[in-house]
Amino acid sequence: MAQLAAWMKSIGSRVTGSDQGVYPPMSDFLRSKGIEVLSPYRAENLGVVDMVVVGNSISRGNPELEAVLERRLPFISLPDLIHQHLLAGKLPIVVSGTHGKTTTTAALTHVLHQAELSPGFLIGGLPVGWEAGFGAGQGRWFVIEGDEYDSAFFDKRPKFLHYQPQVVVLNNIEFDHADIYASLDDIFLQFRRLIQLIPGNGCLIANGDEQNLESLLNQAPCPVVTFGTSDRVQVRGEILSLIPQGMRFKIRFASGQELNGTTPLWGHHQLLNLTGAAAAAEFAGVTPDQIIMGLSDFRGVRRRLELKYSDDHRWLYDDFAHHPTAVRATLTSLRARHPDLPIIAAFEPRSNTMVKHFFQHEIAEALGLADRIIVGGLHRRERVPTDQRLDVDQIVDTLRHQGKDARHLENSDEMVNLILQDLPRRAVIVLMSNGAFSGLGGKLLEALRN
Repeated sequence: MAQLAAWMKSIGSRVTGSDQGVYPPMSDFLRSKGIEVLSPYRAENLGVVDMVVVGNSISRGNPELEAVLERRLPFISLPDLIHQHLLAGKLPIVVSGTHGKTTTTAALTHVLHQAELSPGFLIGGLPVGWEAGFGAGQGRWFVIEGDEYDSAFFDKRPKFLHYQPQVVVLNNIEFDHADIYASLDDIFLQFRRLIQLIPGNGCLIANGDEQNLESLLNQAPCPVVTFGTSDRVQVRGEILSLIPQGMRFKIRFASGQELNGTTPLWGHHQLLNLTGAAAAAEFAGVTPDQIIMGLSDFRGVRRRLELKYSDDHRWLYDDFAHHPTAVRATLTSLRARHPDLPIIAAFEPRSNTMVKHFFQHEIAEALGLADRIIVGGLHRRERVPTDQRLDVDQIVDTLRHQGKDARHLENSDEMVNLILQDLPRRAVIVLMSNGAFSGLGGKLLEALRN
């Protein structure tokens, strides 16, 4: 939403918008573009408008939405706006899956840009070193992050079903978005619908290491290219070694050519993101040499295992991990990067899935990969019935039985004090949340600098 707001202002529109709990990096991004975020939601925030773009978190009862309906103002969902105004005449590459969408979308965009194909792009995050996660592009390709979350209160279809893909990149599928989907089967149904939209001259580029994707691959009405790290895939990535600046990797392309590169990213999950991007870029006509050069130059996405502070003794990372699989991947990567150092992990159960009890045991197991753990309070706990809530105290008890130093704290100032208390001379700190975490990152960064 923020990226589209900035683009619409850049082409001459007057843009206003409302939100609550807005936080960096998008709050800083909007401010840099001269777009004010009005808060709280109020009917008078609307003013005089020609079109209202309704976000998918807005539901009936919101005072601005009620004013839109009462005033009979024209309104549209974000994915419909994208389809009508951005994707016409383009060949969309829709990057989908539960994990890795943002990094894969950004890496693919960077490769196509470096190859001078001038792609359009819309990324659900802010790539490191970029001014924005959106660009209209002059070329025929448009790379877009394909979210399976619903479109708006009046359109419960996933956003990605609006994008008319030429190519779909499918990283993985796990249960998520518990506020919308009752089961993993419900989620698979939406991905089947997405794949059925690919034309015969398009391509499905899928993670061939994920066994639960095989049924989808067999139903594809188009050519299929698999990627991953096993020998059975067509585009194979391999970590050669970790280096101080990231990692050295090798990719075997669908053409059979094998090339080595380096990246400031690291970890198996990041290798998969880069390999999926490489497979899509090769289908789009980029040569393997150009792909390796582009991937080696790509610096990642903010808040995706982003190093916020380092003084050669202590390292502070900020990560968007909010699902047990992502938490496990983040902590595993940090353990590989800093094998001899204690890891202090702070986790905020914030997403609509994580505030419920679906992953009660899985999140405790994933957090157990750290040495010290702080679990924050449940986001908007009052909206979740007591018998359906994630039991944070039980997670802490489970971790303590494993011999871990685990705590549950609600206040970010207390978290900062606890993290710094008896902090070893050399240690790694990682914050994991898909939200603001009550400003914990900024407070901890200031404390470490001082």
